[in-house]
Amino acid sequence: MKLIQKHLNNIVETLNSYYGLTSISGHSGNLGTSRELIIKHFLESNLPSSLDFTSGEVFDSSDERSGQLDIIIHNSTSMKLNLASNIDLLPVDNVIATIECKSNLQTGSMLSTGRNALKTSLDACVRLKALNRINPIGIDKQYCSDKGFPENMADLLFDKSGFTSSLASTPYMIIAFKGPSEKKLRECLWQYMKLNNVPLDSMPNVITILDKGYYLVKNDGFYIPHVKDGNVHWSTVEDKKSSLLGCYMYLMKLSEATRFSHNFFPVSSYLR
Repeated sequence: MKLIQKHLNNIVETLNSYYGLTSISGHSGNLGTSRELIIKHFLESNLPSSLDFTSGEVFDSSDERSGQLDIIIHNSTSMKLNLASNIDLLPVDNVIATIECKSNLQTGSMLSTGRNALKTSLDACVRLKALNRINPIGIDKQYCSDKGFPENMADLLFDKSGFTSSLASTPYMIIAFKGPSEKKLRECLWQYMKLNNVPLDSMPNVITILDKGYYLVKNDGFYIPHVKDGNVHWSTVEDKKSSLLGCYMYLMKLSEATRFSHNFFPVSSYLR
């Protein structure tokens, strides 16, 4: 096993240990906050120092809001509106990704009237992805124009390799300390899309279940090559090595992609 995978496996053991330590709290609010801090510490310690992590809400140029989000990842130099200690409002065009932390990703009814951890997380994902990004994450037509590349370079890359070079909507991830089996989660995701008429584009990019030792990555071609079979909505590698691998490498790719983007924050659109 390679060093990256060994390190991530060690972190999974540490996260599960901290999860057990926080279980002594009898207050659900304190419990949730403690586990957000555990995940945030892992991210801050292992991702590039150019990234910053906060909690709060995301808004777009029409002042539409996402609702409360556990962890919002953005460049440390990007604009934010501080409301209180570590609670901020961030423009969606400055957000790299968001993460929802769950103690137990319970499943239940996927209908619009359902109330369970998975359904609540998926609803939050749909709200976030409905926010209008003016600038995508990664290489877009503006980047190609600045570099003198053909404007259809990104399309050619996708056709050739199955990889996409940019994301039009804001990535949303779920990390759960406990959760359903992979088979059950796949079934629930499909039911949610079908029963609530939600497209694949509005669904989470990565879902990590620590106690079951697996992750799912949405078939968007960003981390895993696009699967031609239109019925495969989430992919994973056969030998997962670590349940954190998908989330960690997806975030690393997002960090790299934002360095390629030469788009400035569209301030005029947010002020008009």
